[in-house]
Amino acid sequence: MATATLAPHTVTTPFWRRRSFRRGLTGWLFAAPILIYFTIFVFGPILASLLMMFYDWNGFGPLSQAKFVGLSHVTEAFGDEKFLGSFRNTATYAIVVVLCGVGVGLLLALALNGVTKFVGFVRSTYYLPVMLPMTAMSLLWGLMYQPRYGFINQVLGMVGIPPVKWLINPNIALYSICLMVIWKGLGWYMVIFLAGLKAIPEEFYEAAQMDGATAWQRFWKITLPLLKPTLLFVIVVTVIGSLQVFSPIFIMTQGGPANATNVVVYWV
Repeated sequence: MATATLAPHTVTTPFWRRRSFRRGLTGWLFAAPILIYFTIFVFGPILASLLMMFYDWNGFGPLSQAKFVGLSHVTEAFGDEKFLGSFRNTATYAIVVVLCGVGVGLLLALALNGVTKFVGFVRSTYYLPVMLPMTAMSLLWGLMYQPRYGFINQVLGMVGIPPVKWLINPNIALYSICLMVIWKGLGWYMVIFLAGLKAIPEEFYEAAQMDGATAWQRFWKITLPLLKPTLLFVIVVTVIGSLQVFSPIFIMTQGGPANATNVVVYWV
């Protein structure tokens, strides 16, 4: 005789009572302030700027006075040699600052990682320029770059090198500004990379060393892969800052000489 078996009764928990939902909601609540800030002060202005690109509006009058002009602003900009030059200068500036700044900062972090003596003093010394305003650093380096009485040319003169027109020569003016910006940000790169290096378990290096891995192999196979999130963060932040550069250009060269340091933000 066959017997019927009843399936066990299962109680479905409402989604708002599930632990995964509550944990996700808690995370979104913590992230809400910064998301609201970025929406209002970052993404909002970006979207508004993109929309204004298609309209002829002075930015002060009522929106009803805005006239739709399509892509005329875009075609006018790309037909302007000054804009194209500023675009090239911005790209050059971003590439130099990202490659040199991030590269040197990573090398400094690798050199200081594991060092115990005077490490606090060295970190503070490198990080001090980061805390100073860009305006002050631009004024200071502008004086140091003076062709005749600047500190840098005075030091070069002691070893027999003739004065260099750092901010006057169109061929090197942009790179001179890059040097100042890289020097100012080295401490920030170093601190961020040091934090990333400290998060890598030491056991990985010990196991690799026992297997006979060289220093380069340990860096390439362990350090670099595990440091990729930190490296990506630093590169993204540096690229964004490089595309927004304005203060050092305005203070040190005003886009000159001969538009050699004119960048997109200054051109706009």
